[in-house]
Amino acid sequence: MSISDDIKKEFNALIEKARHVSLDVSGEVEEILKIGRENPLSRDEAVRILSKVIETLRKAVEQLGDKKATESLKGDTLALVERIIAARDRINNSIAVDELPQEYRDILIQSHNGIKVGPVRPSPWFHGKEVPMNSGFVKTTDIQLWEGNERLDIHLRQFHRRHGRRPTPDELLDLMLGKMQMPGVSKDDQFEISILARSIAINGVRKPPILDIDGTVLDGNRRIAACYYILNNDEFQSDQKQRAEYIFVWQLTLHADDDDRRRVVVSLNFEPDYKIDWPEYVKAGKVHEEWQALLALEPRAPGPRRQAEMKRGLSQKYALGPDTSVVNRYIKMVEWANDFETYCVSERRLDEFEVKHKADYYFQYFDELSKGTTSGVAYFLGQDEAFKHLAFDLLFQGKFNNWRDIRNLKHIYSNEEARALLLRAREEPNVEEAQDMVEDAGRIATLKRAETRTYGANTRIEVFTKWLEELPIKAFRDDIRPDTLLCLLKALKLVERQVEKVLGKEALKL
Repeated sequence: MSISDDIKKEFNALIEKARHVSLDVSGEVEEILKIGRENPLSRDEAVRILSKVIETLRKAVEQLGDKKATESLKGDTLALVERIIAARDRINNSIAVDELPQEYRDILIQSHNGIKVGPVRPSPWFHGKEVPMNSGFVKTTDIQLWEGNERLDIHLRQFHRRHGRRPTPDELLDLMLGKMQMPGVSKDDQFEISILARSIAINGVRKPPILDIDGTVLDGNRRIAACYYILNNDEFQSDQKQRAEYIFVWQLTLHADDDDRRRVVVSLNFEPDYKIDWPEYVKAGKVHEEWQALLALEPRAPGPRRQAEMKRGLSQKYALGPDTSVVNRYIKMVEWANDFETYCVSERRLDEFEVKHKADYYFQYFDELSKGTTSGVAYFLGQDEAFKHLAFDLLFQGKFNNWRDIRNLKHIYSNEEARALLLRAREEPNVEEAQDMVEDAGRIATLKRAETRTYGANTRIEVFTKWLEELPIKAFRDDIRPDTLLCLLKALKLVERQVEKVLGKEALKL
């Protein structure tokens, strides 16, 4: 191991000070410092042992009456210990690349943006043991994704059976992104790399991945894969790519053993971190609040194009992706939740915070309530205030058993029998019995709708045929869109085939 001259001088000065104090104890001190340099103790062990050494030196100089030595050892014991530990840390971090074993040269952390390589302080603990580490930056493209990650076990064994080899780094990334087609493997982003990438593009990597001394990724495969995704995707801007070019990491020292590695993996993958994500009710509320603030800044009501532009910016700001689907959904859900809360508090005189808790708990239902502004649930609730309030009452009372009950409201709206059953459910004190009534109402409305579709076919065809016959010829040229004409032609050809099948070819000659 090569040590820079200035650090070497400082370390030797500490040893020389021990020699100056007393030849009797200098050998012990020198041996402890050398052992500490070559086999680093934990911080607690170092503080305990070095504090004892300093106290030994103090007693020795007092007995000798050495004023110069006494002066040099004055001050807080812990401060002196910290100086010795700091010297050891600087020495341990001054590793010459050309003197490292070849397998350790692949990944060597470096300084970046003014942040220097140094020990992680305080030393992190993993599964009940202190594991010393250094921190610094690594270029993303220098890191190889870890194929030993148990998360990928099934994918890797399947790949090996098909190809008879291990995947290349690029193939491993494709596996994680769902781009490699294999039986049983979803085409979706199974490991949610793209979602994580959008967060990193905005915030950077917030939790340092942990590398072994040879560059093996012990923790953080997804974060590294997300940085690769950013660097190779046109979705992200240049400043976002720059944010993903270097990753701040923690790296085990040369003195780490297999037990240290095992503890890191167990601690970060078996032990829960007890983090609870914000509920969607809160996140959607933040997005909606920001949307209202953006609208207030506009000099006049923004048109559709301007609104789309504003929503794209809002989506990027909250790391929700390049399209605006989540922003649109959040805005609609919050608007319906606000309507629900206003009704419950203002008209039903219910406790404001109890209502908010209900809105939080049932927030996903507002997604279904807000769908279909022209023919869905939202449309029919918007046609009848009393029917909407009936739905709100049932929601507050917890009498919708699942999202299908919400979806069936559009069929229940025009069915008197089913609607009457919903009214009974609202007054029923037993929640389980009321839930059964709501399900029955949906079932009645759905069956009635199916009957109407079947038995009303003749009437519908007669009405359409008469309308078509009375339609002026010029309407086909001037009023009906080309795509609509093609749809009509396709439907008529389908009818022709059915007529031939049912009535025979002779019927087509009429």
